[in-house]
Amino acid sequence: VYPRQGQGAQQQASDEYECHRWAVSQSGFDPSGVATGQTNTVSTSGRSDYQRARAACLEGRGYTVR
Repeated sequence: VYPRQGQGAQQQASDEYECHRWAVSQSGFDPSGVATGQTNTVSTSGRSDYQRARAACLEGRGYTVR
């Protein structure tokens, strides 16, 4: 994630967290739950939906996502 509009580190961290929360609510997939073993199944479509939602949110806030 790269800022396009001069966002500082604190703003970027806040935006990334908010976009993570939004992407989880949109996709029903939480990668942090997978990382900590809180879920037994890993849905490929859920993961890709999460990634698309997160990227769309961050791009809408002025970031380049690669």
